[in-house]
Amino acid sequence: MSLFNKDEFNDGKSLSKIAPFKDNIFLPSPDYIIAVIESIELKNSIKSLLEKQAIEPDSLVLYNFLKGKLKVEEVKVAVSLKTSNRPDRRYQPLFEAAMIKAMRYALHQNWQYYMVASELTPADRTIFNTAITPHGLAIEQNSRLVDRTCLYERKEDLVPIVKSAIQQ
Repeated sequence: MSLFNKDEFNDGKSLSKIAPFKDNIFLPSPDYIIAVIESIELKNSIKSLLEKQAIEPDSLVLYNFLKGKLKVEEVKVAVSLKTSNRPDRRYQPLFEAAMIKAMRYALHQNWQYYMVASELTPADRTIFNTAITPHGLAIEQNSRLVDRTCLYERKEDLVPIVKSAIQQ
């Protein structure tokens, strides 16, 4: 929630519906988000920050720069990136997806949730490709929890998901 501009929580704005309980929304942060940023000023600063981030991948320089600046409609996809899906952690990304999908529904957004992993067992594929959103039961809609599941071995494997997200 900290990536969004605080004004988005004001009455009549995009996040106003969840403003009363925003401090009680707990979710493991997505590993990545894919956003299409409208502000020319932000766009101009991002290139140099991406270069810094490439040199120091563990740095939070880009996150810290974007903190409090994104608009709700700029976010397209939340991505969970896993190098392994230990059985005891298999449900963590599903909880994250459920929260994102519930917010998507409440906020009338078209956010997607992608699961990207370096390995997927048959059990992983089953759960990530067939699970429905918990709120889908309440609203009587068969809404997929994970919109896309992808394998990756190198950065280039992520290009197709970024391109599809941007085209939404």
